[in-house]
Amino acid sequence: MEVDFNSGRNPIAGMSQPITRRESTSKTEINNMPFERTTALEQILKKIPLVRPEKVAQATALVADPNYPADATLNRMADLFAQHLNR
Repeated sequence: MEVDFNSGRNPIAGMSQPITRRESTSKTEINNMPFERTTALEQILKKIPLVRPEKVAQATALVADPNYPADATLNRMADLFAQHLNR
């Protein structure tokens, strides 16, 4: 392994940026943070149904259709897969 020194990083000797450290947040400060918006988002997410009946019906109809997907679509997908197989 070879390591090269990057002399272009600090062109002026002695000039560098000071390192500043972010003060850590205590656990009590984290526990006291306002999370009203988070709570509101959680309530909205709870109202969204996990299953969308119209999408289930659409998928069921497509599965029952013997011509879905069309042969032309399958052929194009197979060609695409074959083109990227050896890459």
